[in-house]
Amino acid sequence: MSRTAPHRPRPCFASCDGGAERHLAAELEALGLASVHPAHRGVHFEADRVGLWRVNLHSRLANRVLMPIAEFPAASKEALYGGVRRVSWEQWFDLHRTFAVEAQGTQGRLTHTGHSALVVKDAIADRMRELRGRRPNVDRRRPEVVIHVRLSEGRAVLSLDASGARLHRRGYRREAGEAPLKETLAAGLIARSGWQPGQPFMDPMCGSGTLVIEAALQAAGRAPGLVRLGLGERFACQHWADHDGAAFEATVAEVRGAAKITPTLIVGSDVDPRMVAMARRNAERAGVADLIRFEVRDLVDTEAPAPGPGVLVSNPPYGERLGEVEALRTLYDKLGSVLKHRFSGWTAWILAGEKAPLKAIGLKPETREPLRNGPIRCELASYSLW
Repeated sequence: MSRTAPHRPRPCFASCDGGAERHLAAELEALGLASVHPAHRGVHFEADRVGLWRVNLHSRLANRVLMPIAEFPAASKEALYGGVRRVSWEQWFDLHRTFAVEAQGTQGRLTHTGHSALVVKDAIADRMRELRGRRPNVDRRRPEVVIHVRLSEGRAVLSLDASGARLHRRGYRREAGEAPLKETLAAGLIARSGWQPGQPFMDPMCGSGTLVIEAALQAAGRAPGLVRLGLGERFACQHWADHDGAAFEATVAEVRGAAKITPTLIVGSDVDPRMVAMARRNAERAGVADLIRFEVRDLVDTEAPAPGPGVLVSNPPYGERLGEVEALRTLYDKLGSVLKHRFSGWTAWILAGEKAPLKAIGLKPETREPLRNGPIRCELASYSLW
């Protein structure tokens, strides 16, 4: 069994949506982290504890951050239980903390992730009861400590989840419409578009406002993790036994003090006044409402808010229900007309559901990339408008 000491820099892994790996790698390199290597649906890197905090605070693209603490052979229930029980869990979290276990992968006789998670949970609880006289409590809904086990190639890798609730849960979007974008996916679309603060940005079908809010957070130089902390949420690493609260607060203060606003025109519009009001409330919770111009406007009346170059990113309705696809054809035809005649010099990035009539836009996309918005298969198409 290999284990690492609790304080020195160690290998970590930040997971992300498929296709966002290179953008997440660039984000981590910009934070000054070492050994950054993109992988499938995530990025490997090395960080000390402060580096780990900074990823949780700064990353717009990571879904969560894992810190491996042990690895050992585990092709059977008995091997998995024994390996987990030998880990010094008492150095990582205290009895008064609630915990939960997540399992990924199957191998040997470990063919069900739910059963593997139960084996890990029992081994941890049995060790703590032997050493401390009682078992820690399990909380599957809102655990303070999350343990992740990955089974692959005959081995088990045990990691602490440093994030807890997934990082896309910034906390500001307490209201949403149908099939809303995850905040990390919205940030990923913006990263793919190449948009930078200072350039005009628009979403003419803004819904609950995720895209324009994520753009505004970037323009404000505000780390998304600050939104989460400001709304009373915590990261899982704040519950670890060796957490240095004073050092963490100093890091948070430093990140907060480094924020610098770049003057930027950001416009979110929607035909539904209820959605615009919802988007504005979400922006207020994110602390960026004063950086976004919200408008109630039909798509056919939409105009570029500024001369190009500018960037339009939008997530039109998907039409997943029977009969909706044909109804959307008119919408996509209108979108194409608006883009062709009123957004000269801009680039447009449209995330369309696989059943959506993307061809009705009437423009040839420069790029096309398959993506997922949760369970919905989508395609991201980009257009240069002249």
